Amino acid sequence: MEVRTWQELGVVDTIYEEDQEEDEEACFNSLSLSSSAVGSPNNRSDLSPPSTLRGIVEAWSREKGCRPDVIVRVQDQCFRLHKDPVIHWCGYLKRRLTDSSDMTIELPLGLTTDAFLLVIISCYNKDISLTPSNLILVRAAVQWLEISNNDSSTTPFLTTLIEDYFFQEVATESARTIEVLRSCAKLFGGEVSTPAVALFVRCVEVLAGSVGAGDEWLDDVTALPVEDMQAVAEEMHERSLHDHDLLYRIVDHYLENHEGKLSEEDKARLCYTITCASLSPPLFMHLVQNPRLPLRFIVQAMLLDQLQSHHSLFHHHQPIIAPQLKPSQPQQPLTAPPAQTLGAILQRDALLRQSAHLRASMEATSFRIESLEREMAGLKRCLRRSEDTALSQSFRTVSESTAKSGGVEGKAFFGTRLVRGFKRFFMKGGGASAECRRLGVIGDAPAGHRRNRSLSSVEIA
Repeated sequence: MEVRTWQELGVVDTIYEEDQEEDEEACFNSLSLSSSAVGSPNNRSDLSPPSTLRGIVEAWSREKGCRPDVIVRVQDQCFRLHKDPVIHWCGYLKRRLTDSSDMTIELPLGLTTDAFLLVIISCYNKDISLTPSNLILVRAAVQWLEISNNDSSTTPFLTTLIEDYFFQEVATESARTIEVLRSCAKLFGGEVSTPAVALFVRCVEVLAGSVGAGDEWLDDVTALPVEDMQAVAEEMHERSLHDHDLLYRIVDHYLENHEGKLSEEDKARLCYTITCASLSPPLFMHLVQNPRLPLRFIVQAMLLDQLQSHHSLFHHHQPIIAPQLKPSQPQQPLTAPPAQTLGAILQRDALLRQSAHLRASMEATSFRIESLEREMAGLKRCLRRSEDTALSQSFRTVSESTAKSGGVEGKAFFGTRLVRGFKRFFMKGGGASAECRRLGVIGDAPAGHRRNRSLSSVEIA
């Protein structure tokens, strides 16, 4: 039914009291949606909604003979609305307006005031214009505002509008699908990420089966952070329980483009979203030969396949394999590495473990060498101190003897005592080590190391 203006109806502005008109102006003075927001040619032709929310509210007031009775404030803007239509569709506003007619809303990160306005306009049973850029915003606002219908047998009009627009306008054009996909990615990680991830996955499924879509969209998937990619993989897992071919292709492509950038834990979390029993035989064979996947995941997949085969033989029937995804565009073949048996895979794992053990042994040996070098330096300091002490004692003894004997006999005695002192010091077993222990340079060495330290002392001397 066509909605006409006040002038066309010949109605003068006598609905509102003069003291309320100023409040009305204060609430709507900054609110004006562009003509592209409502009244799009894509909408039903029998409606020509006003281009502003204020016009829609005024039209409702004329039709129902009632004034706006609630005020909703959103991001420093004020909306004077009718309570009945908004609480009929919006569960969030129904709860908030139970005890108050004036409320303030803090929109979650990513949602805009325009998206809120479009949802409110739909509560007045007016069409809105959807675009690839605002589709996810409106979809997220619908979920956040809890848009539903008191009559459970009737699907909310806005939900139907969103679904129709996706299938008729988005899914039929790859460029629009990619635009929606990129708009969804901007909301990842926030409070409204759940509907964004769901619509993102639907776009991926459309692009994977679209003729002429190319591989451009894969770059948008592989550019995701690993946390967002994990959310996408889990959503794909839930949506396609019986066919994980597309999920495997995307995960493998992601791992290939993040080679060396992901931890083993991150790779395992992504891989375990794939149900191996839901893969077609060619992709399962690719999986067990794929060096990018964690070894533990590959071995478990092979063992589960063996168990399934034995179980099938025992019951005299083959396992039911989920139908393979067959997009209209031929997929680029995955380049598989040379075939590997389970024995070869286990041998590769044993070599990796042996290499790691050898590397650990080399590090331990290097540490022991450094410790020995520090100990040798301590021994050198100990020997120097011991030599200084022995020389001092020898010179003091010789000096005393020379003073007593005097002359040539004193010099001979000095030489003899000096030689004997050096012989006693260096020929006595463990003399240096004992002296070092007395001076506190080293402690008592283990029995296996004493002989080596004695030899080191002799070499240093």
